[in-house]
Amino acid sequence: MLPTRTLATLLFAATVAAGAACAQGGNPASGEEGTGGPATTKDSGASSSTSSGSTIPDNSSSASSSSGSTSSSGGTSSSGSTSSSGSTSSSGASGTPDGGSSSGDSGTTDGGTCATVAPSKACGLSPQCGCASNQTCDVTNQTTGAVSCILAGGGPVASLCTTSSQCAAGLTCAYNTCRPYCATDKSPCTGAGLGQCGQYYDTLGNPVTNAKACTLNCDLRNPSAVCGSNNCIYDTSLKAPDCDKSGTKNLYDPCFAYNECKQGLACVNNPFVGIECEAWCRVGHDSDCGIFESCVDVYGANAPMQGVDKLGSCQ
Repeated sequence: MLPTRTLATLLFAATVAAGAACAQGGNPASGEEGTGGPATTKDSGASSSTSSGSTIPDNSSSASSSSGSTSSSGGTSSSGSTSSSGSTSSSGASGTPDGGSSSGDSGTTDGGTCATVAPSKACGLSPQCGCASNQTCDVTNQTTGAVSCILAGGGPVASLCTTSSQCAAGLTCAYNTCRPYCATDKSPCTGAGLGQCGQYYDTLGNPVTNAKACTLNCDLRNPSAVCGSNNCIYDTSLKAPDCDKSGTKNLYDPCFAYNECKQGLACVNNPFVGIECEAWCRVGHDSDCGIFESCVDVYGANAPMQGVDKLGSCQ
């Protein structure tokens, strides 16, 4: 069973809720679509952004529109470090790790010729080409988008990483997870377990030139099944789940960025108690939540689905 709030907190929330209900002529805790928006953007271009570039949603009825770009993927990724080989550990990803099965216009081949990526033109990203079989073509300069061949490791898709040199040939380390590059933003990635192609953002929420990466199809309520020790977050821009580094905030802890919460939790703006880490749940299944809580539809039209069930947050 999920932890429950203290009696004082519950009484305070109930008091605020009752006052809001009288003022608005309705029940604000009834699970109305869009109640209390989640913090789900990775880029720094959206409004109300924190210093890390993640966007905190307001309490408007359409939480989905507040995501400027992301994952819950264009947000700040804590895996955006640079490997000792000079490769960007968080460079974008999408496509497939082998040299030519991924789709997209950036790095595609024509008649067997490797389409190298400017400005360095050392190799191709998607599909991978121009490097040895034990190497990866990786974005090694986040400002210019320059690429080069780096020595690969052995980490498969979805494995934990801090640098691209820990990932298998053809994969880059983005958002603390090994994944393939891709070429066309918001297009489907090809390959088992892959989702959508999305722009990769550095730790400040800025887009990295030439870096696009595939999201990973993970379970928001059971992140470890795909993401291991990483969390599964929801990218409202791509409308797709994705693996990202787990945060340190516990259930009900205050949070200010989409990736600050522990596994299975999301940073959500609760209109009664503020922005906090809350548990995922199936809308209409209050039994997924703790005592005196209900599953609230905070994502509205952009809500993730689990089978036939829309997902929301326990409030």
